[in-house]
Amino acid sequence: MNEAKNAAKLLVVNPTPFLDSHCKPDAAIFLGVGSAASAVNLGCSSCVLTSKGLPWLLIDCGFDTVSRYQQHFASLPDAVFITHLHYDHVGGLEQLYFQAALSQHQITLYAPAELIVGLCNILAYTGLSEGNCGVWQVFRLFPVSDSFMHRGQRLYSYPVRHHAPRSAFSLHLPGIVFYSGDTKAIPEILHHRVCNGEMIFHDCNLSGNPSHCGLNELKTSYRADLHKFIRVYHYQHKSDVTAFAAADIQAVVAEQVIAL
Repeated sequence: MNEAKNAAKLLVVNPTPFLDSHCKPDAAIFLGVGSAASAVNLGCSSCVLTSKGLPWLLIDCGFDTVSRYQQHFASLPDAVFITHLHYDHVGGLEQLYFQAALSQHQITLYAPAELIVGLCNILAYTGLSEGNCGVWQVFRLFPVSDSFMHRGQRLYSYPVRHHAPRSAFSLHLPGIVFYSGDTKAIPEILHHRVCNGEMIFHDCNLSGNPSHCGLNELKTSYRADLHKFIRVYHYQHKSDVTAFAAADIQAVVAEQVIAL
């Protein structure tokens, strides 16, 4: 009975931040832009899509994401999309759970279907010692196959090239934004699915590796007309921003507001 009461509370305490539940995001804010190796200085790569200055959807939740999110929005997110299960992208979910559970805040958690078992294993031992508010009462888990609805908008998710096949996924709101997640170059997606002037947020280091795109790979893999829409993140050093600019590629910096 107590568990049912707690679940009911979670359903009613969340504020309604938008009068228009069918709004579209009009800006993006990166809370961090670093890789696992550079997250201490640049923050774990995560992005908040916003509408009229209010959070619309958080993408990924690394170790420092919750604190950075609260510093910017003074609240907890209502919805999170997970691109893959590396800890610099999901390591903050336990912290997010505890803060949400203790404040009776429920969070929608979107995750590609292929990641569900791994995600459940990661959070298997997460819970309050009182045992009265389980992780899946706080996180409303929505498995994503090809697409899902959020705030009246249909978003699409495509597998990308990062480590094992179908272990990492992108996020696409047609006509608005494409978020690559961790990946190599993916011309098969950008050239055939992202063709309506979307802002493209793309993983990129100055030098690539088997799991991440490099600057030369980015420049040579995509049509020149797409370059002006690309904003890169997940790099190693602050000074890399200058090197990207010298190659006519714009880099995102943390806390920068980017119009969509």
